[in-house]
Amino acid sequence: MTFNDKVAAAWRALQNGEDAEARAAAIVCLGEARYAPAVPRLTELLRQADPGTRYLAAKALGQIGDEAEAALPALLDALRDHDMFLRAAITGALIKIGPPSVPGLTRALFDPSSAVKRAACKALGRIGSARAVPALKFSLRDGNGGVRKLAREALERIDSPAARAALEDS
Repeated sequence: MTFNDKVAAAWRALQNGEDAEARAAAIVCLGEARYAPAVPRLTELLRQADPGTRYLAAKALGQIGDEAEAALPALLDALRDHDMFLRAAITGALIKIGPPSVPGLTRALFDPSSAVKRAACKALGRIGSARAVPALKFSLRDGNGGVRKLAREALERIDSPAARAALEDS
């Protein structure tokens, strides 16, 4: 079976609602293939599937990378999930999608959940966009020590004049 045949079979399996094991294998295959046409279906699974499938869908969206930009609203919503493994997979996907994630991640810095804010700080630092500096500067005064630490690390990674000034002001 050729690579294209494997991807086509995985796509069919994902569309046909196969059993959980076949669905999981299909998601992994499509992510590894960076199969962008699967983004809408993976986004749907991220919103409504069981925890394991949601995790695999988030990982696959991350592997697809910037072509998964259409999944940003669902990824940002799912970032609020209480499952730390899912949140880690989503954070990784947002990092791989890159700069288009910055506005949503910046808004996430103002979420009531410290876990969401920590994930946003981590992702913003890895993306490295100076557009996040004002919100990260605000996060340096967060009530949660972990958020403050990760905001500082993010600003250090961004290393722009504005980021350096924010660190000096704190």
